[in-house]
Amino acid sequence: MWKAAILILSVTSAVWSGVPLERQNLPSTPRQEVPVSGYRLPNNTIPLRYNVELTTHVHDHQSPNQFDFNGKVTIWLRVLEENVQNITLHYRQITVTHVKLTDATNTVLVNDDSSFTTDVTYEFLVILAPSILRIGDYSLELEYHGELRTDNGGFYRSSYADARGNTRWIATTQFEPTDARHAFPCYDEPGTRAPIGLKLTHGNAYHAISNMPIKSSLPWNATYTVTEFEDTLAMQTYLLAFVVSDFAFISNTENKQSVYANPVSISNGDLNFALEAGVKVISALEDYLQVKYSFPKLDQIGIPDFAAGAMENWGLVTYREEVLIYNSTKSPMGQLKRTASIIAHEYGHQFFGNLVSPKWWSYLWLNEGFATLMQYIAADKAYPDLRIQDMATVEALQNAFQSDALENTRPMNSYVETPTAISALFDDIAYDKSGSVLRQLQHAFGDTVFRAGLKYYLDAMQFQPATPADLAAALQRAVDDHQALPSTVNVSDIINSWADQSGYPVLHVRRNTDNVITLSQERYLLKRSKDAVKGTWYLPYNMATSQASDFSSTLPHDWLIDQTVELRPSAALNWTIDDWVIFNKQQTGYYRVNYDDKLWEQITHELHHGNHSSIHHLNRAQLIDDSLNLARSGHLKYDITLKLIQYLTKEEEYVPWASLNNGLAYLNRMLAGSSKYNLFKKYVWELVEPSFHKFGLENKPSDTHFAKLTRNILINWACQVGSEDCLTQTNSQLAEVVSNKTKDIDPNLKGVVYCNGLRNADRNTFQYVLDRMHRSQDPSDRMLLISALGCSENTALLEMYLATSLDETGDFGYRGQERSRVFSAVYVNGRVGLETAMKFLDANAATIDRLYNGGGFGGRAIGSAVTGMARRVVNKEQYDDFLAMNTRLESAGYLNAGELSTAKELSGENVQWTNTYFNVIESWLEANVKSGAVRFGTASMMTVTTVAALVAVLL
Repeated sequence: MWKAAILILSVTSAVWSGVPLERQNLPSTPRQEVPVSGYRLPNNTIPLRYNVELTTHVHDHQSPNQFDFNGKVTIWLRVLEENVQNITLHYRQITVTHVKLTDATNTVLVNDDSSFTTDVTYEFLVILAPSILRIGDYSLELEYHGELRTDNGGFYRSSYADARGNTRWIATTQFEPTDARHAFPCYDEPGTRAPIGLKLTHGNAYHAISNMPIKSSLPWNATYTVTEFEDTLAMQTYLLAFVVSDFAFISNTENKQSVYANPVSISNGDLNFALEAGVKVISALEDYLQVKYSFPKLDQIGIPDFAAGAMENWGLVTYREEVLIYNSTKSPMGQLKRTASIIAHEYGHQFFGNLVSPKWWSYLWLNEGFATLMQYIAADKAYPDLRIQDMATVEALQNAFQSDALENTRPMNSYVETPTAISALFDDIAYDKSGSVLRQLQHAFGDTVFRAGLKYYLDAMQFQPATPADLAAALQRAVDDHQALPSTVNVSDIINSWADQSGYPVLHVRRNTDNVITLSQERYLLKRSKDAVKGTWYLPYNMATSQASDFSSTLPHDWLIDQTVELRPSAALNWTIDDWVIFNKQQTGYYRVNYDDKLWEQITHELHHGNHSSIHHLNRAQLIDDSLNLARSGHLKYDITLKLIQYLTKEEEYVPWASLNNGLAYLNRMLAGSSKYNLFKKYVWELVEPSFHKFGLENKPSDTHFAKLTRNILINWACQVGSEDCLTQTNSQLAEVVSNKTKDIDPNLKGVVYCNGLRNADRNTFQYVLDRMHRSQDPSDRMLLISALGCSENTALLEMYLATSLDETGDFGYRGQERSRVFSAVYVNGRVGLETAMKFLDANAATIDRLYNGGGFGGRAIGSAVTGMARRVVNKEQYDDFLAMNTRLESAGYLNAGELSTAKELSGENVQWTNTYFNVIESWLEANVKSGAVRFGTASMMTVTTVAALVAVLL
């Protein structure tokens, strides 16, 4: 599943391989490793097969039962133990009306409407047999009914507006992690597999699709059709998916892939790229893994209302509609990359998560970590010109470093039971950290060995649940085949050191006057604490030097297992006392690197006065991100950091700029209230000015993907620090639009132009943009405008904008997931936005919790928002107000203890930073930055106002 909240891939023939018949019909449910308690099924029975039959009336807008459904499930099951009298299943928000239990001799044991109990807390449906059930096979038939939900979970309803503006309803599903039980009673745990047969009865004007090809579709009467699907292979219940709609589709029949979406998007050609990417990506994955995709077809569908970004249902991948849409004339290049990457993530799950599943949610990282890794590998192979694999450094690894640097972060292996706790596991640790740790193994073992290990893993564990020990055994086999590790190191110990303990290390590099380098490791924390749990990791290290500046091989020189080790120059790897040294080539290791002051000085000298490109661009990004964060946490002097990043006046590569973008945003938030803020803006302007003028504001035909992304960063910072040149050129672009010389703003620049135009816009201009957003039926355009509206610095306008997110009349047309976007768009944009959002949340928590969770993932919309706001609290006054609000939210049940603790740690770290470093940076700026070079104040404010006025005319 693609994590939606974080918001932050050659057409070749794909050959589908089947599975031997004997494997298809065997369920796989090994006994659980941990004691059964609370929310876990007893697992003294297992399913052998499901037959699910559902009837929906979603097509009939005149029926009072339009959103009701009726169901019947037949489960062939096996009793595994003596003295079993009850059969325990999961259920959620459905009403069971009849139960029938039959043994292997066709003797009916139960056939009534009362031989069962339900537990709404644990979501158990317990079938009560009249006597002890012998070990053996049984048939259980259950009849029930329910309602299509409105919270984007389980079996739920969604809608879209057709070409005439009429609302069209569809019925769709989202079962991961614990919502299959809403569509049918089942064994809803990730380690339990069985084949599933499915039959859907629906309106004749609609059609049905599911994981497998259609077996038959026949009229039932004048109004309804019955569509039956071929049986799935043995799989987890959460991977089942089905959609009843009147959507259109496009297909690649040769490769057995199709893409479904509302007819308007299909007719516009907006889904063509998704189909192309799907074909390329599955081919790339099959080639890389040397394992064939298992199902006979692979469809994609864009759903208008969708909580997660995407979902890897086996054979039918579902997406939030905007994810699949790419229009070459209207969409920014970043959307093409995003679509390719998300498709690669979900297709990666077809192997990691579907073919091999985790034994329990404790090991979710075996799903999401591998899918994250595969999204970069497969998308890069499918679209090498986009250089997607380079982006893993800044998007995954450096992003994970932020949340994983908190004292209360969790380890990759984390045991949970409740549905809420399970949902909370879908976080940066499961995705970005785990993907980065697996990327570390890929480079530390070598890609050939790593791939061989993955094939051993997938072959040995296919159609079975796995644990990290199973992965370690497969990788160890490959390592042994190639003698890829020292005899003192084994794969199991390596994986355990990264998966079983929280956080990650910083590698300290010290060189003495005898030219001996000492390496040591300690846990890295943003807020250093004497009470923090210390750790030691199996840390692969390598290095480049002035004399050996080859960054191409990322194999380790050795492994740091103990706390320290000493290195001396050798014939294989030599350096002098005057050479720079860089550790962690291409930042493939999941750790930060901190050097002694002299080494930092030598690295800085090379970047400024030598050939900065002699250091790999990913390591330049590493140096920027590490130095900014090491200074933030007190490991490094800000004087060193602020001098080092001044080399960026020469930088033209995207990834270093992206690393700076993230770190600089933190300093910008923290210093916004400083009396020296103009000096800071001058400092930033001096960094970006050379490249800003070189890249300009207009895209060029020769631009690469990275060039366009770099231009966006440069424009954003130039306008943000008040460069009149930037704002004037933005003015000119809008003037051309107004005079009809161009149809619209370049899609790659649209977000920057609208955001800056709205920052100081009047009410009329703001209302124009708001109305345009509400009228738009293009989900990508809506997303851009929702974000841009949050850029306003007018409190009254932001209050009005936030209030629209609670509208229930339908006048504003918000999707469930869009409501929370409105809120985040406001609080991420500076002090005014944060404080306005805090007051709004405090006053409307109950309504926000109800409406935002209609589109949020895991039902924790407020918890997610509070964590996001915590990163933007910058002073003691805000901190006190924030904690008081959180206390009230916790008392009302909107925040749990973990969310409260994380928010307190994040906001507290910011306040501590202000107390410690605010004056330090002010003094440095005063001593090192000359004032007066950038024109701010009235001139730039007038330009912003002019831009806002032009936006109003345009709209």
